Amino acid sequence: MVPNLAVTWLAVTQLESSVTLDHMKALLNHCEENSPYLLENEAAYQRWRNHKLENRSRTRPTQVFSLNASGLLTDSQLVDVQQHVDAYNFIIFEAPNANFGKREFLALNRQFGLRDLDTNLGADDDKVTALHVVGESDRRAQYIPYTNRAMNWHTDGYYNPHVRRINAFALYCVNPSVRGGGNYLFDHEMMYLLIRDQSTELLEALMHDDLLSIPANVQGNQVIRAQESGPVFSLQPRSCTLNMRYTSRPHNIVWKKDHCSQRALNLVREILMEGKAMIEIRLQAGQGIICNNILHGREAFQDDPAGPARLVYRARYHDAIDLGQGFAADSRA
Repeated sequence: MVPNLAVTWLAVTQLESSVTLDHMKALLNHCEENSPYLLENEAAYQRWRNHKLENRSRTRPTQVFSLNASGLLTDSQLVDVQQHVDAYNFIIFEAPNANFGKREFLALNRQFGLRDLDTNLGADDDKVTALHVVGESDRRAQYIPYTNRAMNWHTDGYYNPHVRRINAFALYCVNPSVRGGGNYLFDHEMMYLLIRDQSTELLEALMHDDLLSIPANVQGNQVIRAQESGPVFSLQPRSCTLNMRYTSRPHNIVWKKDHCSQRALNLVREILMEGKAMIEIRLQAGQGIICNNILHGREAFQDDPAGPARLVYRARYHDAIDLGQGFAADSRA
């Protein structure tokens, strides 16, 4: 039964761990009466779709936004940045000098309304993760981000519980690798658009809350992370933004086995393989990206034995990008 649309945020939080498709539609209605993500709102969807595609036709995905001497964007850049985020759900930025560190990185992210940092086993005390190749004796070596191996298509934190969904993340390249290490990106909203244009039935299948299950992470008889299940596409009640939860990993992943679910997953894979909306970038020293939680992957890479190793800072957020909130607030707070 669809819950009352006047449900309080406390009740929404209680529902988050066991969302059904009907609950999700109610939350969508609660966020916006004419949400384009509701399948019955075809007119709203077409307006959103046209706006999305028009913005993409007007902008270059690999445009680099230069930061000022304080390591921030200026008010005069806001319109262009917003258009770029609307089009691709990410921007590339370039820091002004080598003094741009973690503190400046987090201040820049706050300009995008990103404040609610997630943490993970490899993160530092400030919740920023320093991604680099670690030795075999390091416990982090079992996780691909701490190796030089390729990373296949995924969204960040796909194993997180619903109440800790990752809605945005940012990367800052301190040192690139000597070879490889490029990123490939695919806007999750474009994935939604391409699937909806082909089949609303398969899109609904991707919204089922039992579609993707991640077994518990158990190490040394200790449960590091409990089993998690959820949909591929959902909407975050507080931000009213589309969230995608996906991984191409073949191991320790359990997908729903019914025919419709498998057809939907095959469509996602076909779209990724076709790659028409894929964007490739290779961050240089001093460059980074800020994005909503888009699909992405990483090439294998090789460090220079005689030079500095590849080092990338990563910050994950429960917030989604909100430039109006970010620019209106004190970014250094």
